[in-house]
Amino acid sequence: EPKRGFEISNPFGSNLLQNFVVDKYCDLGIATDGDADRLGVIDDKGEFLHPNDILVLLYYYLKEYKKWNGPVVRNLSTTHRLDAIARRYGEICYEVPVGFKYISAKMSETGAILGGESSGGLTVAGHINGKDGVYAASLLVEMVAVTGKKLSELIKIANGLCGERYMEERSFRFAEKDRERMLRLLFEEKGLPDMAGFQVDHVSYEDGCKVYFADDGWVSARFSGTEPLLRIFCEMRTQEEAVGMCNRWKAYLGL
Repeated sequence: EPKRGFEISNPFGSNLLQNFVVDKYCDLGIATDGDADRLGVIDDKGEFLHPNDILVLLYYYLKEYKKWNGPVVRNLSTTHRLDAIARRYGEICYEVPVGFKYISAKMSETGAILGGESSGGLTVAGHINGKDGVYAASLLVEMVAVTGKKLSELIKIANGLCGERYMEERSFRFAEKDRERMLRLLFEEKGLPDMAGFQVDHVSYEDGCKVYFADDGWVSARFSGTEPLLRIFCEMRTQEEAVGMCNRWKAYLGL
């Protein structure tokens, strides 16, 4: 009997496929959304690979194996591990507002080789100026084939170059009166929650409110452009810090 596995059932009840247990996961599981512009990935251990991890992996692959030269572009809600790995290769990571048009424009302006966002969209230099989940999936398959390594191995190597960070994401619905209150609090009064225990480096209001900490951690609060939601993103050195910081902002904004 296998030490680990999952049961696959035959919904049609024929003898062609009996219920059985697979004793290992596949090398790579890939899915796209309905219009195939975003990507979702399961690694060889059956773990979900966050889009932030995919961006870090592909930038590492383009630099280390394909020997491409050029910066990388991300939006303000995407991992700063891209900044760290870019620095390791003597490159720059450019930050832009949320919206893939800003990523595409900055890539064209700077000659960046990769651009992406934490919601699963990315593109590569020489391809279209927009998100393409099928192309991204093909590049991941190529990476596994060329390196001869499992995804779980590759992400450990990449994290060794850029350092691990932990992301926490929250989305909150609100009434219109709450929107007005939060807009006033964040953008007119420029208020912030209690930041005790963390050294604030600077604050940006380019797209929502984003606080940058001295240790490269960050937290942002911005209103969705498509839904009545306020989104809080936070990336810190530990999961506890990320969760705690999101909770501070939740309490401060009365969400």
